[in-house]
Amino acid sequence: MSGGQTIPAWTAVEETQRRAAAEYWLITQPDHAALAGELAARLGPPLLPALPAEVVRGISVHDDGWAALDAQLAAAARPISFLDAPLPEFVRAWTASIDRAEQVAPIAGVIVSRHFCRLGEARAESRADSAQDAQHLRAFLAQEQQRQERLRQGEPQEHLEFLTDVLQFCDLLSLYLCCGAEQDVEFPQRFGPRPLRLTRLSGAGHQAVCRLDPSPFPDGVDVAVVARRCPPPAGESSVGTLPFLLW
Repeated sequence: MSGGQTIPAWTAVEETQRRAAAEYWLITQPDHAALAGELAARLGPPLLPALPAEVVRGISVHDDGWAALDAQLAAAARPISFLDAPLPEFVRAWTASIDRAEQVAPIAGVIVSRHFCRLGEARAESRADSAQDAQHLRAFLAQEQQRQERLRQGEPQEHLEFLTDVLQFCDLLSLYLCCGAEQDVEFPQRFGPRPLRLTRLSGAGHQAVCRLDPSPFPDGVDVAVVARRCPPPAGESSVGTLPFLLW
């Protein structure tokens, strides 16, 4: 349950990802992205417009490129967070994810590319990588700039940036739910005059009941994500679903 203090949503995610535990619920990046897509499909007025189907589908597959790396991280003796993957693995997963989104529609490819470029640009500004990794990152950003120009098809840049904001909100909300954080949080994306905040009402760990203010979900949201327990419980299935209720 929440203690009443509101912190940045990404801080809550990062703290939870870094925390050691006796057991874990493992959620793959593609399954997290599918949850983000479910959330995107439920957005609507008055805070946000309903999204085109190809944008929702692009959000749903925006982390598909992580599938191979997920299998490696989950096979470790102790589960390893995606945050601890080496930069070349990040870039490989990002590129494969953008390739997958481009298969959905050009606009899906553009906004997923913008999403990962924003992450890459923030990482480059931190100057935390080796010279070799920094060069690798610069090459990725240059490649994706060319891809975006090829795919944008006359779409106004302002509209593409807005859709990327929506993707990143759904992505971060899904990460918050999937990681089991319990703090009240505020999101960096702004879709109106007030910041968007989430209050945890009930539920322990991953089984969350939350209120968003202002709410982007006119009819509320009742969703779930597939997860696997690690270590697997003796005599029980290791696979389950984690439910979330938001309004």
